[in-house]
Amino acid sequence: MFKNFNTENWLSFLSIGVPVIVSAIGFIISLVLSHFADRNKSRPVILISLKKYHKNGFYNTDLIIKNYGQTIGTIISVEINPLYKPVEGNDEFEPNGFTNFKNFPLAPGQAITTMIASGTSAKLIETHNRNFTIKYKPDFFKIRPYTEKYSIDEINYPTRYGDGNFTLEKRVEELTNNLEKDLELLKQGC
Repeated sequence: MFKNFNTENWLSFLSIGVPVIVSAIGFIISLVLSHFADRNKSRPVILISLKKYHKNGFYNTDLIIKNYGQTIGTIISVEINPLYKPVEGNDEFEPNGFTNFKNFPLAPGQAITTMIASGTSAKLIETHNRNFTIKYKPDFFKIRPYTEKYSIDEINYPTRYGDGNFTLEKRVEELTNNLEKDLELLKQGC
């Protein structure tokens, strides 16, 4: 077929055929990139968070593992380094229970909470740098699992008090203001 092409035929073929072929290849590439971008938007995002709070006279510490993504994620492994160690004589809780999660599915928005310390003082040995590593895979085909690595400074992590405040200074300030108002009312009543 191409043996009988003259210059005019070749120019017509190149002016029509090459743009069609290039646009078809570009369209296929954009479809593939769009597919991976959409899949990345709907992927699972599984994280562990720490919640320290004071309620009814007790300090409590919870670990929460939650899927913030839009698809099911299967937890392959969870590493906590250094592992939580309870203070001597306080072994009622299993603070490292998440490290036992193997092939555990977590639905979108699903969270699992475990209390790791409770009492008049949170009885855990805290550190400035506790590292969490979570490996998980989505429910769609992916060769390598996702890995999330981050660390938390537990000593300086804020504690939420029962009245909604995060710092002891704010609580003392509010209590002082309330006492001053009460003393003022007492002075006026005498």
